Amino acid sequence: MKRSIFIFLFFCSFFSSYSSDTFMYCLILKDKGNPPFSTEQPEMFLSVKSVQRRIKQGLAVDSIDLPIDRSYLEAIANTGADIRAYSKWVKTVTVCFSDLSLVPQLKNLPFVDTLYCVWKGSLPQQTMFHEERYALQNTAANDLNSYGDGFTQIALNNGHLLHDAGFRGKGMTIAVIDVGFVHADLVDYFDSQRIKGVKNFNHELNDPLREGDDHGTKVLSCMLSDKSGELIGVAPEADYYLLRTEVTGEEYPVEENYWVSALEYADSIGADIVTSSLGYSEFDDSSMNHAHNQLDGKSVPISIAAGLAASRGMLLFNSAGNEGNKPWRKIMFPGDALNMLTIGSITQNLTRSPFSSVGLTSDGRIKPDLMAMGTNVTIVDDAGQIRTGSGTSFATPILAGLSACLWQALPELTCFEIIELLRETADAFSQPDSLMGFGIADVYKAYTQNRTGLKPAGTEDAVYFYINARENCLYLNSNHLQNNSQFVLDIYSGVGIKLLSASNVSSSINISSLPKGIYIARLQTGGKPVFIRKFIKM
Repeated sequence: MKRSIFIFLFFCSFFSSYSSDTFMYCLILKDKGNPPFSTEQPEMFLSVKSVQRRIKQGLAVDSIDLPIDRSYLEAIANTGADIRAYSKWVKTVTVCFSDLSLVPQLKNLPFVDTLYCVWKGSLPQQTMFHEERYALQNTAANDLNSYGDGFTQIALNNGHLLHDAGFRGKGMTIAVIDVGFVHADLVDYFDSQRIKGVKNFNHELNDPLREGDDHGTKVLSCMLSDKSGELIGVAPEADYYLLRTEVTGEEYPVEENYWVSALEYADSIGADIVTSSLGYSEFDDSSMNHAHNQLDGKSVPISIAAGLAASRGMLLFNSAGNEGNKPWRKIMFPGDALNMLTIGSITQNLTRSPFSSVGLTSDGRIKPDLMAMGTNVTIVDDAGQIRTGSGTSFATPILAGLSACLWQALPELTCFEIIELLRETADAFSQPDSLMGFGIADVYKAYTQNRTGLKPAGTEDAVYFYINARENCLYLNSNHLQNNSQFVLDIYSGVGIKLLSASNVSSSINISSLPKGIYIARLQTGGKPVFIRKFIKM
């Protein structure tokens, strides 16, 4: 593997010192004032890619997209408060100060409706923040049978078949909102040229790529890994923006404000998909806690913002949470948002992971939406080592990355149509519940299902395998099966022992006699080349 190093981004920012008694307040504005922008010229405040994403889906740029009037921000800053974050979608500004006498001053600003505390503690002292980026050139060739230990986690949602059809996320942009991304640019499993930007939104001043937590690196590894024979992620050809919002070692509502800022940034740069493995319910100060009856998608600002992001044409994924066997038990915010896909966790045996948070929402909507593997998922840590991890944190990027491949394959669909397609083709769509929602997603079935009017792309010689675990059937889709009655299908164990053989039968093979495991199917059709595919039976 050839490694080339280049500086992608370098900047230094100096931050003033704060006393040990510091507070952050969220200001809720009455309106956004009169910003000097127009919805007729969205390119003045949104990227071209962001505008094009809306146009492609028939979505208008409206007043919700307009920024907050700069004069409002200046008036807030003139009180002596330090602005840490703000949201044009939910009309909030997060400020920081150590002098509580600023509270009435801020409250008396004519455009401020109300304010409340979202954080208290001690901020880092003066520091210099330095960001660097390095690129790795990955020249390894991959094939269908090279997923290594990561095969099961992609196969449970039939993502390997989508890869086989030629869709690995190319042309799609995914924003990852997480805790930290230590060494994400140095891990040999990643082609870091796919990492297009790294940005910090919280009040920690260290470099997200060099200090802090590597949770985001592990999340990213589920998607971006591309090392043949060891681990191939679900969307290795997509582009990524890494956005840090979570503060290490503490839990306060201000992190929700940072999250909303990152979400708006993802929209502004034109991200197609956002995946977040974060969730909020209870905080270090229990007086700031959320309640179950707020899980309606419209009571908590972070969930409102997520719903608005979906209305801008982005496809949003959030982890359901790991509260299923804890007192909270329910999904976490913003997993209750409208038009957001909230992802729960299953084991490799297709059963719900005990820790996976449950629904419903307080207004009776189905949550979680869909399930993917989250128990004993193969991931890569900041040291570049293969390991396993469990949590809805990993189920979420698996399905987000696979959906990037699906959207690549079906570019004419809107984000809302992708959502409905994923739900309708999941295995429990007709009988959803509060434990597993609409069930286990099947991205290959979503790709090939009739209502899209599309057929699998590929060469004339392509052969596709689809496993229906509940019906114990192996389905074959090949032009050769239609045009040639002479074919033989042999199924081997992972170590090469022939277990089953069938010839001149229909396009579906009963595999109920096979125990759970990973198998190799070998298909030969009338003198044509032999086709070999790997599949998994649960």
